[in-house]
Parts: sequence; C-alpha cells; structure tokens
Amino acid sequence: MGLDFSERRRYERVHLELAVSGQCLDVAGDIYPFQGETRDVSFEGFCVKVNNSNGFKVGQNVNFNTRLYRGDPLIKASGRVCWVHALPSPPSPINMGVMLTSMLSYRFWYKKVNDKIYQRDKIT
Repeated sequence: MGLDFSERRRYERVHLELAVSGQCLDVAGDIYPFQGETRDVSFEGFCVKVNNSNGFKVGQNVNFNTRLYRGDPLIKASGRVCWVHALPSPPSPINMGVMLTSMLSYRFWYKKVNDKIYQRDKIT
C-alpha cells in the first residue's frame, strides 16, 4: 500500500532562494526571531529553511523581510505558518511553510514568481 501525496497547493511553486529574516509571534505574545532562506515560492506563500525550530507551530503569525534583487528595498510582509517539517537530528535544517497574509510590495513579488515560472516553462 503506497502513501498518497496529493497536491493541495492552489498555485505552483518555483525554486527561488531569497534571504529571509523575521519573527514568529505566538498567542502569548512571545517573539521567536528567525533567519533563513526560501527554498521555493508561489504567488501566495513560500517554504523557508531555518536552522533552528525556535518553537515554531502551525497557526503562528509571521512578520518577515526579504529582497527580490540585490540593492532593492526590503519587502516587508506578514504570513501564517501552515506547516513545519523538522528532521529528527538537531543539526538538520527545519523547513517551514508560510502563507502570505499581507505584503505592501505584492506586485514585485508576483512579477518575480511569474518571471520564474515563465523562465522555467521556456526551458522545458
């Protein structure tokens, strides 16, 4: 009997590595800072690789900053943790799925993701 890994994403993801820094906020008001790098992005979210779990949990709110291009101004945004995958051994990176809830520079984000999809489709 095989496992069923059905696709549940509304938008396709593309490989894009962007430096991300931010903080997760829990219901008690505690702040968990993080730094990492996106592994892939979509129009409505991203997967970020971080080096420590800092107690991240599904449902936490996230504030983060990133740049699409070197020299660009910071893009500031908010999101919600949708999933956390931590490997059993502590030195391994943790992957965290974040759904975007607000972003002031969303048109830049959308264009970058769309350009990556178009690039990939032209090559394949």
